[in-house]
Amino acid sequence: MTETLHQYYVDRNRKKLKHLKISIEKDISQNPNYPFTRHYFFMTLSTLYHLDFFLATPEQQNELIDYFFNVNYWQFYDLCLMEHVVNMLHVEKMRPYLSDILKQYATESMPKASTEIVNRILINTLETSIIQKKYSFTKYLLNKIAEYHFNSEDFWFQTWLLFWTGVYEKNHNKIRHAYSIPTYLHQNSTLQSFDNFLKITHTDNPFIENDKKKTHDIN
Repeated sequence: MTETLHQYYVDRNRKKLKHLKISIEKDISQNPNYPFTRHYFFMTLSTLYHLDFFLATPEQQNELIDYFFNVNYWQFYDLCLMEHVVNMLHVEKMRPYLSDILKQYATESMPKASTEIVNRILINTLETSIIQKKYSFTKYLLNKIAEYHFNSEDFWFQTWLLFWTGVYEKNHNKIRHAYSIPTYLHQNSTLQSFDNFLKITHTDNPFIENDKKKTHDIN
């Protein structure tokens, strides 16, 4: 199910996401007390909202936050839900839950699959903090990532960390370096995401700036 959502997001397929959302709403109406269906609805809604950086309604946000508040031990399911909905929540409300996740990460041996989700949660939350311009939270996250030495050998994690650090610091060298990795690996969807994020955050594209500089020098 999550792979389907990811593919729809990469394809920017609003039509299929809206169709899936309507289908899940029908399932909810038939079985309103089944929490998984409700959560999958939120994950689908968040994927759809991610295309335009919309936030969930206050009522929807509170429902999710109430669920996270009652999590005593973060298991695979809870982490997966957090990963897929954080972008439509007010990011500063996530601080206590991220703190709990990081403490669990630091003090217990997480299964590899859960550790990978924690990495994605961190990148998604980092993105959300920058999109929402909550830069004190961005700094907090970057400090935590440095403190816990997250996946230094994970190409995906390090690429996105480098990209978002470059955007936050307005560091063109880091952004260019981040671009070089998916360029070398021919990951066009990642490059398209980078372009889109630079646009939405009003960050200068270092490659365009270089072209402008070359044109100016020639003239």
